[in-house]
This record gives sequence, structure tokens and C-alpha cells, in this order.
Amino acid sequence: MVSRSVMLGFPRKCVSDPVISDLVKGCGIEVNILRARIDPSEEGRMLARLRGPEEVIENGLSMLRERGVEISYPESSFIWQEARCVHCGACAGICPSGAFTICPETFMVGFDMSGCILCDLCIEVCYYGAIQSVEDYIGGCRK
Repeated sequence: MVSRSVMLGFPRKCVSDPVISDLVKGCGIEVNILRARIDPSEEGRMLARLRGPEEVIENGLSMLRERGVEISYPESSFIWQEARCVHCGACAGICPSGAFTICPETFMVGFDMSGCILCDLCIEVCYYGAIQSVEDYIGGCRK
């Protein structure tokens, strides 16, 4: 089993189609919707975490592409600028997924994108601007 974060862009023509339901029921993929902004009269955006066997996830993503859903991966646009980080630990203290950690020996902050759920809590507490999100891509989904 693998877990992958994906950004899904729904064109207006398929916003009202049950594409996520088809992904879950038809492909057998677990879908955890982290953030979404979808309106039947507009295009929609969704940040989701998919879980399942690698081949099944790939088949499900292919099905989504065939139906007109745009797929991108937040890893390519989520940035932690370690050079700006002063290793204060505020991000690790607030991170609900454990993607930000503090090494007990060195007290240095570490980051593992595979655990990140893009909740943006770390952005709010990082006084030094070392953490940037994909918020521009999502649009108005900020809490």
C-alpha cells in the first residue's frame, strides 16, 4: 500500500459527475479529502490523499485524466526553505501529521514531505517564512 497526495482540478463539465465516488467504488482507492473548493457552476479544486496499491492508484489517476480531471502533485510546489529555518521547532510542535520533526540529538528540524497533509498550520507559526505552500494553486481554499 502506498499513500500519495494529489491536487485535482475539475473542469466545469465534470464538477457534477461522481468522479470521486467512482474512484473509491470502482477502483477501490481510499480517498481522504484534505481541502476542496467545488461549485457546480465553476471549476473545482481538491487536495486529497489517495491510499492503495501503487498500480491501482495509477489506474485510478488514469481514469480521472480520461474524464478531464487535471492532476498535479503538491510535492513539486511545497517548499521548505531550510536555509531560512532557525530550527525553533514551532512547526514541529504544531504539525499534526509528524512531517516536521526535531532530532533529539541535534535539535535540528527535519521535514518529510511524504507525511505532509498540507494543513498549512506550519505556515502560520513560521515567523521566518521558511515554509511556503501551494495555496496559490488551490485558490481560495485557505481556512
